[in-house]
Amino acid sequence: MTFFLKNFRNLKQFIERLIVKCTQLPGKSASVISHDNSRHRRRLLIIACSIFSACWYLLLSYSPIAQAQQPSEYRLKVAFLYNFAAYTEWPSLPEKVLNLCIHGDDPFGEDLQHLRQKKVNEYEILIRQTNNVEELATCQIVFIARSAVRNLSEIIDQLNGRPILTIADTPGTSRQGVMLNMAIKEGKVTFEANDAMAKKNHLKLSSQLLRFATEVYQ
Repeated sequence: MTFFLKNFRNLKQFIERLIVKCTQLPGKSASVISHDNSRHRRRLLIIACSIFSACWYLLLSYSPIAQAQQPSEYRLKVAFLYNFAAYTEWPSLPEKVLNLCIHGDDPFGEDLQHLRQKKVNEYEILIRQTNNVEELATCQIVFIARSAVRNLSEIIDQLNGRPILTIADTPGTSRQGVMLNMAIKEGKVTFEANDAMAKKNHLKLSSQLLRFATEVYQ
């Protein structure tokens, strides 16, 4: 950061000297010099402003503050997990909790902390990681990590007929039965929805949620 500030000041001084030198036009009358000075100064000021704007943008882009404000891919996906839960209706929940199970290698890391002790419609979100397919029957939401997608058919069969919301972020999984599948497109999170599978498993995906899906399988 100090490096960019130092060079930004040096660039400012260079442009100021450039303006002074370029407005000194020898060999012309006073009236011509005055006219040329005015025209050149306007041109140079436009150039200087453009350079300053570009440098200021680069300075901000490299600053720790700007970089800190850019959320990671999985921080964005954590926010989508919350919204998926908020816009899904379960037929009945025996306890005031929503068990979110991460099946396979956890790609979220510390970003999942943003969901801990959060509530969705008065239901507290409880998070756990599991590699055992048989344990998924006690979950209300299952995120199927990429490391577990190779067993996707087995997972879908295990959860068939149960009101368990399945989520993934692997291409093509919605067509195979995953209810909500996330993707990254142009730096933004998008998702597909398999509404037919949700209905089959007695879940209701909100029409407000489905409206934002890039593809809905009915």
